[in-house]
Amino acid sequence: MKCKNCKVEIAPYLDECPLCHKKVKKQNNDKVYSDIVENFSTRINMLYFSRLIMKILVLSNIICIICNLIINKKISWSYYVIFSTIYVFSFYLYLIMNNKKNAFILNILSLELLLFSIAYITKTLKWFLILVGPFILMIMCFILLNIYLSKHKNILRNFSCLLVYIAFILNMINGLIILYKTNYFDITWSRYTSIILLIIGIILMILSFNSKISEQIEKRFFI
Repeated sequence: MKCKNCKVEIAPYLDECPLCHKKVKKQNNDKVYSDIVENFSTRINMLYFSRLIMKILVLSNIICIICNLIINKKISWSYYVIFSTIYVFSFYLYLIMNNKKNAFILNILSLELLLFSIAYITKTLKWFLILVGPFILMIMCFILLNIYLSKHKNILRNFSCLLVYIAFILNMINGLIILYKTNYFDITWSRYTSIILLIIGIILMILSFNSKISEQIEKRFFI
């Protein structure tokens, strides 16, 4: 448990904080509920703050749209404000949502929506569809793959999966860059790098099924 005053870890058998000497309130079963109440109160405050921010952002968007209609007789530049607002609010969703993985996905998708709107309004969709959009999605998948693999304790197998995915990303980046420049998809330098990564990944995958070798490697490299 932690001290409510200075956030220092307190051993269960202590009655006061070893740093600030603040008394710790306990019930008969020695369970401390101050942290639970504090976290609940913080969450309520964050929800209230997020709702307030959302109302302010919605109101500012309405004002921008009205100004855009009055000045330009149509909705044009206010699109930037709308999609930027969605992206900004996605950060508050990350704070208030219990499932951080879903909040992270919503944040990335809102970023994609913002960049797509910029490309669409400026009539330059090529850079988004071929380069930026796929790159952001590949990075998102890489992070989600790391989160998924972190739940499994076989380090060698996890590392093998990451190497295979990195080999895939390198080929995609190489091919998409060539596609953007020449209008056809081709793989050049990445094939040599990916072959090396795939060989290492296959070797690690094979070793991961041998528990003795796997344990020795993890001990040697302090994994």
